[in-house]
Amino acid sequence: MVKKWIFETSSREKPSPVSRTDSSLSDISAWTTTSTVQVEEGSSSQDSLSLSLNPLKDKGGLIVQVAPPKAPVEPIAHVPCDIVLVIDVSGSMGCNAPVPANPGEQNENYGLSVLDLVKHAARTILETMDDGDRLGIVTFASEARIVQKLIPMDAKNKKRAERNINSMKPHDMTNLWHGLLKGIKLFSEGGEVNTGRVPTMMVLTDGMPNHMCPTQGYVPKLRAMEQLPASIHTFGFGYCLRSGLLKSIAEIGGGNYAFIPDAGMIGTVFVHAVANLQATFAINATLRLTYPAQVDLEETTGDSVVKQEAVTLPNENDEPKRLSILLGNIQYGQTRDIYLRVKAPEDLDLETSNITATLEYSRMTSAVYRESAETSLLASTTTMPDPEIAYHISRSLICAFLASIIPLKHDGEHEALLSISPEKTEELETLIKTLPAHKFPDDAKNKSLVEDLSGAEPKGQISLALKNPNYYSKWGIHYLPSLLNAHTRQICNTFKDSGPLQYGADSPLFVACRDRLDAAFDNLPPPTPSNRAEATHHGRINMSSYNTSSGVCFVASTPVALASGRSVPIRALRRGVAVQTPSGARRVVAVLKTPTGAVYRLYLLGLASA
Repeated sequence: MVKKWIFETSSREKPSPVSRTDSSLSDISAWTTTSTVQVEEGSSSQDSLSLSLNPLKDKGGLIVQVAPPKAPVEPIAHVPCDIVLVIDVSGSMGCNAPVPANPGEQNENYGLSVLDLVKHAARTILETMDDGDRLGIVTFASEARIVQKLIPMDAKNKKRAERNINSMKPHDMTNLWHGLLKGIKLFSEGGEVNTGRVPTMMVLTDGMPNHMCPTQGYVPKLRAMEQLPASIHTFGFGYCLRSGLLKSIAEIGGGNYAFIPDAGMIGTVFVHAVANLQATFAINATLRLTYPAQVDLEETTGDSVVKQEAVTLPNENDEPKRLSILLGNIQYGQTRDIYLRVKAPEDLDLETSNITATLEYSRMTSAVYRESAETSLLASTTTMPDPEIAYHISRSLICAFLASIIPLKHDGEHEALLSISPEKTEELETLIKTLPAHKFPDDAKNKSLVEDLSGAEPKGQISLALKNPNYYSKWGIHYLPSLLNAHTRQICNTFKDSGPLQYGADSPLFVACRDRLDAAFDNLPPPTPSNRAEATHHGRINMSSYNTSSGVCFVASTPVALASGRSVPIRALRRGVAVQTPSGARRVVAVLKTPTGAVYRLYLLGLASA
């Protein structure tokens, strides 16, 4: 049975306990179906979450699925947001940011610095905001400075914000801690709360904090705060990063960590990050599972800063256990699926196998919503298809493996292994061979996980990062935590990797926001180069070069798989032709033909046939 409660509460008040309705133990399957829904007057059940429990008795597991609406009831351009940009303006942000070239070619240097590109990304965000949104700006070097308080983005303030963005210049050191504090302060001074806007801090740095770091550690200091006013999303640019710290800050802030390896990825990372915010359905989502004392539930995606141990509830019959799982933001059209291992005694019976799930969340207002579902761990059937079950188990196995490469230290900061041992490589090979996703090669989602793990280049980035020591030490230690966050939180973070591209694909709002941001990044006037004297190219700057998943394009003879299964050269495509995509068959909307200059041919000699 599923029920929903909506009630008003202040930020300091604890919600009242959920009443539980007795169910007949003789009809286990009925417990997993939706029943009556109690809603606040004027609320719409079409614009609410659904919560389902899927016991996997034969696999010793349980999948909890949180399903938001596919789209808002009333069409909107985007969900309003309060965004505070916390931007590193230390000296290294003034370094050149050339467009990455193909191997053997020289990078294209237009004289743009890292900070120039960050300014352009900030203007992209500004371009898609309106007077229903607010934007604040904080910069940090040896000291942090509030450049702009949270103000509505009407026409007048947008011009003011653009001037403030353009005024940012690189300085000296990296005082990340004070940047965080100033960003949090903007929300406490912003006045307006619970107004339906998504509160967010976006923190970008290109280096390691080296000035006035808290002696207790970042995580203990952030944890000591009563309640963070916004989710914190972190972005690391380049290869000289403390990625473990950025990941930990994002975890304690209920946000996401994203890695930006070079200038070519800065656009796609920011575009996806903001599109996810603009497609937010709920924030501060927490799942609570209550189950018998003799049962153990185990999370399967590895350790995180916010992972909690199960507790025994006092003053209850049979002293049941409760496990709380923090989910954070939930986007329209994208489920959150939690796979748990279940360890239960053999003598567990119907009378003692009951499990209740309760989900609490906010819709960016003072109202707290509750959904509840109940089932038996002994249920022998589930409505979830086998490919979907294999997908979520496989995703959890990959997450657990990646998390083992980035363990937690005693102070709550993740720290990547210095090198990959032969034992860890063997563990990877075992995972590749035994991944349940292999059983469903025709399923797009399962196929995407296999490609992430061991696909042929340019896919298979997990294997590539771990099997080459040079790759691991240069980019793997930064990239793998970013990929882990995408899979754990089920969000699309770039155009690059097959697995994350599955997330949000069924959300019309996310796709529309992403496309609008993508177009804005490419079409806005390019920034004025700060390092013009060092430029090797002096022509017109094409900003789409800084918004790419791989830095390469398609030659006209590149084969494309049609929906029918036939392969044709990409030059043969026309508008309306159906092609295969990770999300199934889709029709071509347009074909862009890009003229090139001189053509270089590469001949490979002496290769034996396969």
